Amino acid sequence: MYENTPGIPMKSIPGEFGINRNTLKNWVGRFSIDPRTGSDDQSEASAVTDAERIRQLQCDNARLREERDILRRVAKYFAEERAW
Repeated sequence: MYENTPGIPMKSIPGEFGINRNTLKNWVGRFSIDPRTGSDDQSEASAVTDAERIRQLQCDNARLREERDILRRVAKYFAEERAW
């Protein structure tokens, strides 16, 4: 939001979202995109970390889908049991 809205001072945004101004400044410094190159400042180490994070999220997603399917089967079982 800060980078996409020219003319808005950084001071006005933290109050709107209830965050500390230094927190916003740290986030902008850490995750901002360099306007000259169009790329972010992430190194190869963080790219590996991103790949690991994606793999972990895929595993979590698979586990959650399995849990969801189990809960659906259990709900269906109990719904049929009460229908007598």
